[in-house]
Amino acid sequence: MTPPDASSHSLTLWADDQQVATLSHEPLDDRWSLDYSPHWVGTRQAFPLSPALPLVRPAAGYAVGAVKRFVENLLPEGRALDIIATTSRVSRSNVFALINALGAETTGAFRFWRSGEAPPPSLAATPPREVTRDELNQRLSEREAIPLAVWDGKVRMSIAGVQDKLMVWLDRPLDEGGCMFLVEPPLASTHILKPEPDRKLTPHLVVNEHFCMSLARRMGLPAAAVSIYRTPRPVLVVDRFDRSVSKANGETVVQRLHVIDACQARDLPVTYKYERNFGSGEHVRNIREGVSFGRLFELAEQTVNKASARLVLLRWALFQFLIGNSDAHGKNFSFFVRPQGLEPAPWYDLVSVLQYPGLDHEFAMAYGDAFSLVEVGAFQLADFAQRCGIDRRLLKREALRLAKLAIEQAPSQANAADYLEEERGFAGQLRDFVVAQASRLAMLASAAVKMRDDDL
Repeated sequence: MTPPDASSHSLTLWADDQQVATLSHEPLDDRWSLDYSPHWVGTRQAFPLSPALPLVRPAAGYAVGAVKRFVENLLPEGRALDIIATTSRVSRSNVFALINALGAETTGAFRFWRSGEAPPPSLAATPPREVTRDELNQRLSEREAIPLAVWDGKVRMSIAGVQDKLMVWLDRPLDEGGCMFLVEPPLASTHILKPEPDRKLTPHLVVNEHFCMSLARRMGLPAAAVSIYRTPRPVLVVDRFDRSVSKANGETVVQRLHVIDACQARDLPVTYKYERNFGSGEHVRNIREGVSFGRLFELAEQTVNKASARLVLLRWALFQFLIGNSDAHGKNFSFFVRPQGLEPAPWYDLVSVLQYPGLDHEFAMAYGDAFSLVEVGAFQLADFAQRCGIDRRLLKREALRLAKLAIEQAPSQANAADYLEEERGFAGQLRDFVVAQASRLAMLASAAVKMRDDDL
């Protein structure tokens, strides 16, 4: 049989109504290429997709697989990816087909559009499709039969991650009587809905994430704003920090801001989001090629303000310890991409995973060589600081400051009016855990600063 002719397919990338680049794919050999528009490169506000894909292509070309890795990191994972692949009638391994189906509204600034066509202008007119409280409640009740990602026969989700999510546009805050709408080009979403999962392993997950995110904000840390919407089923509403909403000539304008996660910033595939990228089996546990705290901190060298970025990263790492978030992996920290370099983005996906005995509690990133909470001692914290290039006096100062804030603010957050009576016991459990962790962190950091360099 004569093999089919080799063919190439392409999509055009757009940002703020400007053509940025052309993405091409040769499916038979799975070869990818990226060509920036000369007009985009020549503008003052131009920025690359990621550090691995600079505006000026290196003489030897981009690293093999770099373009595909960037795109693949934009896609959902797990069941969400299965649903999208099935609905789109393509293989879940067909990355180009999936971004072709989902690329009009992804994380970050860029829209993937059909070559030879321009997307509609970004000025938003009347929102196309309202979602009422009753309809959302009905869809949540039947999501095992009809996936939440699919509305009106169309896939509506294109955000990386495993959990069920729905992207919506809000005309104003929901607690002020606002309405939510599904987005169609040119309208961009402003918020992400994360409903309570239908599984007994993770009770009160919405309260858990709301507590942790809100506690971070109470402590003056840069977490995204969240609220709880009830249908009456609880739904976490997350403000999208990669969107900026403004008014122009009476019209709502939603500007897309470019962000990339640490896997994209490090030019790593999604399978490297955990430090132990092959898992923790006996024969592979020492393979640690994925995103670690050390590799994450190295990205500070590519930021606009290196000292500020390192401080944000340190606080993020310490806060994960405070709340017991063992699943803080490489796709859970993001950076804005500016023409001058990277800038840490607000925090997201802050959850106390250790509240759930049925889940794996191995750390996504080790503190030193400690991959579990009980293994973390003063030596491991000192080792963590050394690997990340952090002065242990700074570690102690920040640990004591965050511990004090956590002890002060956790009780107030547990008593917040956001929680129903049946949820307050769980909020109190979170409070007690965080307070205990804060005391432990202060003690360990105080001991870590006294260790000799020769002992590390």
